[in-house]
Amino acid sequence: MSAERNTLTRHLWLVVPGVLLLGYALLGNYVALPGYLRFLERGGTSAAGNAFDLDVLVGATKTIVWMYSFQLGVLCLAVAWARARDLRVRALVVGVLAWLTLWSWPSLPLPGAWFYVAFGSALLVGIAAVLLGPKQPAGDSRSTLLFLGALIFFAFATWEVCGLGSTGRMLHPEQAAQPIAHNLLVTQSSKLMIEFVIAWGLLLLALRAPATPG
Repeated sequence: MSAERNTLTRHLWLVVPGVLLLGYALLGNYVALPGYLRFLERGGTSAAGNAFDLDVLVGATKTIVWMYSFQLGVLCLAVAWARARDLRVRALVVGVLAWLTLWSWPSLPLPGAWFYVAFGSALLVGIAAVLLGPKQPAGDSRSTLLFLGALIFFAFATWEVCGLGSTGRMLHPEQAAQPIAHNLLVTQSSKLMIEFVIAWGLLLLALRAPATPG
């Protein structure tokens, strides 16, 4: 028990920010989102009518932190878990940050039917292969990191589903009659599908990866 406490204490610099970021991911719906929506309704100006002032800076900071809070919170906790087990996480962190860079584009070109056919087929193949294959990772560092990566992207996809609900006025049903930008829905659902493909792919690799010596 004392060893576990010592491990936790050594990684509080990751655990505490991770927990706080996850908390802000929820609170941001009430702290950041309303102000951002008002900012858009005013045509991109502050309450004083300025394109940039202190209010805009504060609002932008709250909104940007909120946009990334869930993903970065999950990443902090995942890295803390991995480092507590002496796993090398550089490749995992680089891969996740690379995805977040691509994810940051607010609007993607409409991918067309080919995208959903290809990625939908990849999902079906991945799920079938996972269900028909070995039922647990080999237990070495490589398969453990692959499994951890799968969990990270499953978490991202789960949060993306919540975002689709918010886009569909789930939190504010009285706004259901207002139009929703089609490209926004397509972009968000496309990112969701990509995250599921990555998650199932990593899970498949974790389950099928041969054990490495040592």
